[in-house]
Amino acid sequence: MPSQDQDLFRQPVPRLSNFEVEERASEAEGIMNSPVMKSALEDIHSRALGTLMAEPVGSLTATQAHAMLKAVTEFRGQLEQYIADHKVRQKYNKGDK
Repeated sequence: MPSQDQDLFRQPVPRLSNFEVEERASEAEGIMNSPVMKSALEDIHSRALGTLMAEPVGSLTATQAHAMLKAVTEFRGQLEQYIADHKVRQKYNKGDK
């Protein structure tokens, strides 16, 4: 168990094998290209944006809507990062051959 001084969210990330990076990138692409996932994220984004625009600045509801927008953006960004990591790893490994 981490001490109280340690940030629980900043744990070391284990280095993944080339296969694991490729597999993760492939699954991330599948998720990003899934019509159901696209629709769900767009619906959440639209609903949160509508709530954010309708509520007074600083209200709890506006804060929650902002958090939802940030979460959707972070999720998409992380999937894109998985794909980019794979592309970088592929390019790096081509230079080794």
